[in-house]
Amino acid sequence: MSLNLSDPVSYRQAIRSGNSDQWLHSIKKQLHTMRKLNVWEIVPIPKHTKLVGTAWVFKTKRGEHKAQLCAQGFSQICDIDFSKTFAPTGRLNSLCSLISFAASKNLKFEQLDIKSAFLNAPLEEDVFLSIPQGLDLDRQTLCLKLHKAIYGLSQAPRAWYNCLLNWLATTGFKAAVSDPCVFYQKDDCPIWIFVHLDDISIFGEDLDKFKKEIEQEFKTKLLGQANLLLGIKIHHDADSIQLSQEHYVESILDLYGMYDCCTVATPLIPNENLEAATENESEEFEKLNLNYRSAIGSLSYISMATRPDISYAMSALSQFLEKPGIIHWKALMHMLRYLRGTSSMCISYKQGIIDEAVAYCNADWGNC
Repeated sequence: MSLNLSDPVSYRQAIRSGNSDQWLHSIKKQLHTMRKLNVWEIVPIPKHTKLVGTAWVFKTKRGEHKAQLCAQGFSQICDIDFSKTFAPTGRLNSLCSLISFAASKNLKFEQLDIKSAFLNAPLEEDVFLSIPQGLDLDRQTLCLKLHKAIYGLSQAPRAWYNCLLNWLATTGFKAAVSDPCVFYQKDDCPIWIFVHLDDISIFGEDLDKFKKEIEQEFKTKLLGQANLLLGIKIHHDADSIQLSQEHYVESILDLYGMYDCCTVATPLIPNENLEAATENESEEFEKLNLNYRSAIGSLSYISMATRPDISYAMSALSQFLEKPGIIHWKALMHMLRYLRGTSSMCISYKQGIIDEAVAYCNADWGNC
């Protein structure tokens, strides 16, 4: 949950704020949902048991006040409160492949969101929570024994993935060998699914049956035709699907003071061979307190998602993460100038493309 600076950071702050009525209503709503889903039961504190702490997280989104009860996962003990935590996340290239396939076959591409997803996922371990603020219970003698996962638990993402995986299997879906977050159902009307935590993208000619089935199993918000996913803006035309990250690019430009910069025509400075910084150059750069690694990380996602035109430049600049110098920072700023002039560029997947893999390469263009 991304936080607004005006949102309360504690339970006490929330109930003392000018919006206390709205926050209290949201707290009661969250606790009611947990009771309804049988997330926990009230039990005496077991002997020799360390309780996992809890905290409320508050967020204002589109004018709506939301409260979420979270476990303080950092207080969990491995092999006591949890054993396995790994949960797969969908790969970006899998998503792009599905979008390309959907565009070529003119399939529907829609999104849905599972409400309170983790609260549906059964736990394998016994986890005991301290009584959260908002529940009028004796904290000295009582605690909450979890039956299902809540946000913040170390094993919560894994528990939710397994819960969804098991349900999809009962409805005839199989996980792809290449990506465990891609599922397919090949009957008379095939459907493909891409899962990223509680966000689900669905592809197919007729999606109504699946949407009805998942609504019966989980509390679901149907979002309709996909328009924003993983920070990528999705635009649908009559014969294509376009992916762009203009807003994301502009946010990076703004972060580094390059929003109104002059533009250039190439991702790298033409015919400039970048070399490793000397010890003196590296020390001088450190004094400037510029985070080269962070900037490269921000741009890597753009390169992988929608801007393959900067892939070579990113590869070149990423060689100097350990000891960058001023020359590398200048090259990085040059790339931002290029992105300023090309921020609206997008990838367009067309309808009717043949079903075969095609690779492209480009001749050297000024060593860029």
